[in-house]
Amino acid sequence: MNRRLLMVTAIVVLGLVLRVWLAAAPVIPPHQPLAEFPRQLGDWQALKDETIDADTLAVLKANDYLVRTYRNGEETAGLFIAYYRAQHAGESMHSPKNCLPGSGWQPVENDRVSLGIDPSGRPVWVNRYIVEKDGQRTLSLYWYQENGRTIASEYWGKIYMVWDTFRTGRRDGAIVRISVPMATRDGDAAALNAALDFARASSPYFSRFVPD
Repeated sequence: MNRRLLMVTAIVVLGLVLRVWLAAAPVIPPHQPLAEFPRQLGDWQALKDETIDADTLAVLKANDYLVRTYRNGEETAGLFIAYYRAQHAGESMHSPKNCLPGSGWQPVENDRVSLGIDPSGRPVWVNRYIVEKDGQRTLSLYWYQENGRTIASEYWGKIYMVWDTFRTGRRDGAIVRISVPMATRDGDAAALNAALDFARASSPYFSRFVPD
């Protein structure tokens, strides 16, 4: 009986300590606001920034965000980044698989492509997502950026977040989405090449804004 009571007490105390620890503000390395993201990325030049309306922001619950359009010759690419200082239930990063259909875009194709290889020689995978609305198609690449990791899987993103919470107390991260309009219904290859080129031009800068 005493042993059981001790175990129950230990579990309760551990739960309380863990709850207090998770409630504490994590220490996040210094980083720049997303508004300062470079306006020139290789051959890509910024055209305009956009703001998100209050109702959408209330759902997004991001601490910082960027919506910007870039141009490279005849190609345009939209960059969306939503950054979270501390992810909690109901405040985690929203997958485009949920957001875009809610805005009237219908999914057409979804798979993964590689941005290249990391310093260890392993491929860096991101999601490729084609959606259609009113006869127009858009190709998007998206991924989760957490503590220096580029993560395609939403589930692995959450697993890493839990691991980092216990390891360092950090729960910050961002979702990155690059969108390129498809000139034709069969324009996947051209749109993919443009999206990959933009992703590779912008990726070296992410650590300044989403800290490793």
